Amino acid sequence: MTPFWVLKIQSTLSLVLFILIARWYVAPRLAGRSRNEAVLPLLWVHAFRYAPLTLLAVGQADPHIPPDVIAVVAYGDFVAALFALLAIVAVEQRLRTATALVWLFSIVSIADLVYATARAVAAQLYNFYIGWGWYIVNFYVPLLIVSQVMIVYYLITRRATASA
Repeated sequence: MTPFWVLKIQSTLSLVLFILIARWYVAPRLAGRSRNEAVLPLLWVHAFRYAPLTLLAVGQADPHIPPDVIAVVAYGDFVAALFALLAIVAVEQRLRTATALVWLFSIVSIADLVYATARAVAAQLYNFYIGWGWYIVNFYVPLLIVSQVMIVYYLITRRATASA
């Protein structure tokens, strides 16, 4: 089996499992919550997106990986993590700008997920040694996708305050 097929199988299974977990366990617990109360736990999932910075550490990734691809993946996720943290603080502090910051985070996050994925696939990153980055790609990225879809869904469909 080629590394690309391993990637496809693992990523697809993780995506399916996270969708089921979201549908059966997470969504029911977020039902009836206000927009900000619903997105808050989902934002926490993204606060750990600094993990791909590991690709910049010596010995953690194949030195033959194009440096621009490493930079896109590492710094894009790091910036998304910072925006997630900013949105978390705004929501927790009930700032008037909270919803706008969650939208801003979502734009940055989605742009990063799409662009970094496209660059990584184009560079055939799956054919290089990426250490524990392989688990990020096959486990964490599908979780990011599912939680991001849920965040956008709640931004669009939920009222600012919970119904009485």
